[in-house]
Amino acid sequence: MEPIVTDATPTFAIVGAVNHGKSSVVSTLAEDDQIKISAMPGETVECQRFWLLDLFVFYDTPGFQNALEALNELAPAAQASEPLSVFRQFVERHKGEVEFEAEYQLFQPIIAGAGVVYVVDGSEPLLEIHKAEMEILRMTGQPRLAIINRTGTDDHVQDWKRRLGLHFNAVREFNAHHATFANRLELLETLAGIEQSWKPKLMRAVTMVREDWEKRLSECAEILVNMLSDCLTHEERTLLQSEAQRQSEERALTDRFQKAICAREANAHKAIIKLFRHELIKSETSAGDLFEEGLFSEQTWSLFGCSQQQLVALASVGGAAGGAMIDVMFGGHSLGAFALGGMAIGAAGAFFAGKTRPEIELEMPRNMRWLSPRLKVAGTTLRVPPYAALNFPWILVDRCIAIFHYSIHRTHARRDKVRINSAEEKAKMAKSGVSTDHWPAGVRRDCQKRFTALRNGKLAPKAREELRELLRAQLVAVSNS
Repeated sequence: MEPIVTDATPTFAIVGAVNHGKSSVVSTLAEDDQIKISAMPGETVECQRFWLLDLFVFYDTPGFQNALEALNELAPAAQASEPLSVFRQFVERHKGEVEFEAEYQLFQPIIAGAGVVYVVDGSEPLLEIHKAEMEILRMTGQPRLAIINRTGTDDHVQDWKRRLGLHFNAVREFNAHHATFANRLELLETLAGIEQSWKPKLMRAVTMVREDWEKRLSECAEILVNMLSDCLTHEERTLLQSEAQRQSEERALTDRFQKAICAREANAHKAIIKLFRHELIKSETSAGDLFEEGLFSEQTWSLFGCSQQQLVALASVGGAAGGAMIDVMFGGHSLGAFALGGMAIGAAGAFFAGKTRPEIELEMPRNMRWLSPRLKVAGTTLRVPPYAALNFPWILVDRCIAIFHYSIHRTHARRDKVRINSAEEKAKMAKSGVSTDHWPAGVRRDCQKRFTALRNGKLAPKAREELRELLRAQLVAVSNS
C-alpha cells in the first residue's frame, strides 16, 4: 500500500518491536475489532491503513527486522538538514530486498509525513535492539509518541520510561485490552500535544471524537426508549379454535408473546453493540440473546431490575397500585400475573411453581359478554395483554445497561468469544453503582411515571423526550464509571 498523508487528516505510523502489541493499539484506537491480531511474530507484513471516524489515520506497520544494521546505514540522518531524505534513499536502495523488507514497509508512511507512535511491551526487558529502534525513530525528526503497552505480568516499565524519555516527545502507558473511552481520548489529546504546529488540527479532531461519543450516547438512549415502547405495549391475540385444545392454544400464544418480546429486546441489544462498532460480540443462540440466561428465566428476574423495597416505593407512582402491589410482594417475579384482570386465585402460586409465562385473557364478542367465559362462543379471542408487572421495564432497562456497560468496556483489541454471564455483569454494574437499583430514587420515580404513561399509551412527545434524557444521563454515568 502506498501511504497517503495529507494536511487535512492527522496520520500516524504505529511502529515498534515484533509482537509488542502494535495491532492491539491500532485496533483499540480505531475502534476496529477486525484488525488481525496474532501471537505469532511477524503477522503484520505490510502497512495497513485504518481510520478513526474519518478524523485520524493509523498505519499498522511490520515490526523492525534488522534495526541494528539499519541504524548503521541511517546514521547520516542525525546530521542531515532533511533527515527524511536519508530514509528515502535507504528505502530506494533496499527496495525488494528480503533483509530489510520490514524496514522498507514501516518507513513508507513516515517518509510520507506521518507522525510516529512507538509501541513497546512494558512486561518485556529493554534490549539493545530496542535502543537501536528508538534512535532510528528519533533521527526521522518526525513528532513522536511512545506507548508502553503491557501484555504480561513482569514489570520493566520504569526501565522503558527512562530510555524512551531520551528519544520521544511524550511517553504514555496505555493498556490496549482495558482502555476506556476516556483513556483513548487522553491518548489522542497527548498526540495533539507532541507537535505545536499540528496541535490546532489535532485538537479539532479530538473535539469531533468527543462529540461523536456524545451523539452515540443520545442514540443509545433512543434505542432504549424505542425498545420500552415496543415491549410495554405489545400484546398477542388469536381466535379460540377449539375448547378442547384451549390449553395448547394458550401455550402457543404465550410462547409467541415471549418470543416477540425477546426479539425486540435482542434487536435493541444488537443496535447498541453496532453503535459502539463491535463486530465480534455476537449471540451464539438462534434467539439472539447475548446473555447466558434468557429474559424470562428466574435468574434474570432475581438479578436485574429494582429491589423489592424499591418496587414498593414505586408501586404508587404513576397510578401503579392494586394488583401491582401484590406483584411487589412477590418481588416482581409473577410477571404481572396479579395485575392482570380476570386471573384465578389458584394462579397465586405461579411464582413458587416456577411459572413465568404471561396470563391469558378471554375476550367474548361484545354482545355475548354476559355469558360465562368458560363457554366456547364463536368469535371468542384469546389475548395476552401487555405485561403489567412493575419490575418488567426495569429488568429490560437493566439488561440494556448491562449490554452497554459490557460494550464500552470491551476494547476492540479483544478477540475472545462473547457470552455474557448475567450474575458477573450485574456484579460489575453494582460495583460501579450504575445498575438501576443504584439509581437515585428521584430518577427512578421520574422514569416510573413515564413507564406507566407509556404502557397506557399516554406518553406525550415531550414526556418521551424527558424519558430519553433521563436514560441518557444514566448512560453518561455508566460511561464515566
